[in-house]
Amino acid sequence: MATGPQQKRKELREKRLKAEAASKGSDRRQNMGKIIGVAVAIGLIAIVAAVVVSMSGGDDNGGTKTADTINKDLDGIPQSGTVLGDPDAKVTLIEFGDLQCPACRQYAEQVLPEVIAGPIKNGKANFDFRQWTILGEQSAFAAKAAFAAGEQNRYWQFLEHFYADQGIEHSGYVTDDFLTDIAEKAGVPDIDKWNQDREDEEKWGAVLADTDAEASSLGFSGTPSFAIKVGNGEPQPIADTGSAESIIKAINTAK
Repeated sequence: MATGPQQKRKELREKRLKAEAASKGSDRRQNMGKIIGVAVAIGLIAIVAAVVVSMSGGDDNGGTKTADTINKDLDGIPQSGTVLGDPDAKVTLIEFGDLQCPACRQYAEQVLPEVIAGPIKNGKANFDFRQWTILGEQSAFAAKAAFAAGEQNRYWQFLEHFYADQGIEHSGYVTDDFLTDIAEKAGVPDIDKWNQDREDEEKWGAVLADTDAEASSLGFSGTPSFAIKVGNGEPQPIADTGSAESIIKAINTAK
């Protein structure tokens, strides 16, 4: 016979699975044509890339981050909720991103490590990743799981491991089991607490709504988008975010 906590976990899992099934059904009806088109295009790109890599002997610096790389990048940097870095830093770098967004993953792998290793790690600035879930219900499902990881100061590990395992947007890969696997890879200490925290629809729904309103007010139209905030001032969009150097320059010249 199930105990009280066991029964509660069972009920929460059944609730998540029902929501997951409903989300996948909705996405399937609304986006099937898009999924097929994207899958075909990415499949062709993957074939070409595989041929190029096989001909060139591979690329040790390409591809997704490993767990060791993620740990090395984040080691020694404090976290609080969604913020990475010194909470008392004068400057805050803000990213409006969507975990399903392939461009966000590209930034996380190719541009932002240098920013994190520089001004974030040395205390010049901190870094707030705000979940702007423009790609729909699966993104919101993932965002709430990330927030719950942040309740145990593993938010940034969750982001990085999600990107490392990111699938094709709207393809239905963001399942309960997928997110649990990411939480475990991210080192979330208490998975039962994480499961309970990510069910707080009222709390996280309000956060997502506020982020959407803020991104829109800044004139952003897609992810990733970046802004700078100095002290308690209002965030200001960064005009040039094409490289780590341009983002670091925006941090160093912020007043």
